[in-house]
Amino acid sequence: MDNPITLAFSWEAVENAVEYTYQLEAVKESENEVIVTGKTKSLNVEIASTKEAELFYSSEYLFTLKAVSSDASVVSEPAEARVTTSSGPIALSIENLTYRSALMKAVPEDKDMYYQLAQIPVETYTAYDSDMEFIEGYDFGYYKKLGSSMPWIPWYGFMQEGSDKGDTEYETRMLKPNQNYLMYAYGVEFDMKNDDDPVKIVTPMIKYFFTTPEWKATSNGTFTLSVENQELVEVAEGDSIVNIKLKVTPSNASERYYIAFVENSTLKDDYTMYDFAFDAIYSEEIYGGVEDWGTAEILSSGEKVLASMDYGWGIYPGTDYKILVFGVDNKGLVTTEIASIDCTTIGNAATKNVVRAAGAIQKNFKATKAPVSVIDRM
Repeated sequence: MDNPITLAFSWEAVENAVEYTYQLEAVKESENEVIVTGKTKSLNVEIASTKEAELFYSSEYLFTLKAVSSDASVVSEPAEARVTTSSGPIALSIENLTYRSALMKAVPEDKDMYYQLAQIPVETYTAYDSDMEFIEGYDFGYYKKLGSSMPWIPWYGFMQEGSDKGDTEYETRMLKPNQNYLMYAYGVEFDMKNDDDPVKIVTPMIKYFFTTPEWKATSNGTFTLSVENQELVEVAEGDSIVNIKLKVTPSNASERYYIAFVENSTLKDDYTMYDFAFDAIYSEEIYGGVEDWGTAEILSSGEKVLASMDYGWGIYPGTDYKILVFGVDNKGLVTTEIASIDCTTIGNAATKNVVRAAGAIQKNFKATKAPVSVIDRM
């Protein structure tokens, strides 16, 4: 279903005017965004939403009009009109936006209507030429892929299961800093007996674009690091890992901090130690069972000598690592600049190539990072 939003403006004739120039802007907190400019000899204009100049629900627009004479001079003061579009069939909003998280809210007019709600990087959406092409290509494809491991359940059964009804709140926690995202929703109906056309889109696709802020340190805390000891620990016959004893001395004894170990080969120009740190915190929530960072035992404070094995790190022998330490607050946000130290582990690097025993599986956050809800379609 196409976007039906159209804005109509009319005005009274201005003496000596031969035409009128107009401009429509989307009102933004920082700087307005020009949507459409044009000219007309009429006393009215309609501006319809298009792919190139899209209008959105729950948005404020500024319309500016100038009357122009035959010699191209302006013959009146510019006139302005502000208009706010309706919330549409599903009102979307974002609250508590941070570099990694946001509280997403959806409020449908029809509380009994099924609807899809999701968030994605903007470039995923812009790769398609229309909303319907995106829904049928990306969203339908998402559920078809999701259901490929259980072919006895039709893909639209997964889509129905993944639909919401009534007001919805969802906190996404897997965003990246300074990135553009799209939160979207649309109403759906299902006909489970119709394999050829099982899903009907019953509302326009409602879109809410947002940008995460850059990460910035909120604490000036620092850490002094030193490797105190390394020991080989056999976890299976012929297979060992390294237990590193790391001394951490924080500048602020009350700063709670996290320790991480990443192979140097994992870090790239497009995957820095900050990316790894952000992924590590998310993965502790998803796979490590951390529900409350305020009481999480995986964080430490004060000067301590910490053993890598005590924090679930199975570290390979004979391998170059970067050890990271950084502050984390009660909301799971990284608060300090990352302190790091390089370390080459003891032992024979060849051990890394054997089949790892259960106790030797290291935390591989980059490989295992995955959403836990169909709302996060990353």
